[in-house]
Amino acid sequence: MAVAMRPLLFPLLLVGIAVAAPTARGETVVFTSKRPYWQVGVRDQALSRECSLGRFNLMRTDRMVARFNGKEGAETLGIGRGTGFNLYDPDHHRKPNEDYYFRAQNTTSCEVFVGGRKGGAKPTK
Repeated sequence: MAVAMRPLLFPLLLVGIAVAAPTARGETVVFTSKRPYWQVGVRDQALSRECSLGRFNLMRTDRMVARFNGKEGAETLGIGRGTGFNLYDPDHHRKPNEDYYFRAQNTTSCEVFVGGRKGGAKPTK
C-alpha cells in the first residue's frame, strides 16, 4: 500500500508548495472613525471624474485604508498620499500636503475625497 501511494506524494508536495508560496497581502488600517466617510475631506469633482476614467487611482486598493464604522456613512476607503505613495497619477494632479481617499474605485461612480485641503474636515479617530 505504501508503494502505491508513493507516486502521489510528489504531485501533492508540489501542490502544497504552490498553495503556500503566494504571500498574503494585508491592508494597513491608517485610522478608524465613527464619523460618516464623507467627512474625511472635501469631495473633489474633477479628481472623481479622473478616477472614473482611470487617470487618478490607487496603485493597490488594499495597501492603506480608512475605516468608517459609525451608524451613518459606514465605508472603507482606500488611501493614496500626496507624496505619490500608492497613487497612479500620470497627469500630476497630486499635491504633497494632501491625502486622497477613494470610494468605489474602478467604477464610473468613483469618488475622491481630499484630506489636508484648506477648508476640508479632518478625520477624527
